[in-house]
Amino acid sequence: MDFRVGGIERTQYRFKEGSPFPGVELNNFGIFHDIVDNQRIVTASTMALGGRRFSTSLVTIELRPTATGTELICTHQGAFFEGADGPEMRQAGWQKLFDNLAAALAG
Repeated sequence: MDFRVGGIERTQYRFKEGSPFPGVELNNFGIFHDIVDNQRIVTASTMALGGRRFSTSLVTIELRPTATGTELICTHQGAFFEGADGPEMRQAGWQKLFDNLAAALAG
């Protein structure tokens, strides 16, 4: 990951046996479009499963100070192509990530 404006993030996974897509490769390619320290991160990315693109997203993460800490706001705008997992799966994925973040910060 090259965490700077214009920087690229690439991730590649291969699903394990017993998963919905055993042995199939999942790729994500993203570019950071805006980074403002302690305020905002904006990234655009495209995901592909088995070499076939199935979604493109624009994600904005905002950090806002509150009286008791920091509010994190995630805005995910997605285009889901034929055969895509759709917004419900993406929302579940974000929720899992934020649950993990909350647990790490609490521990």
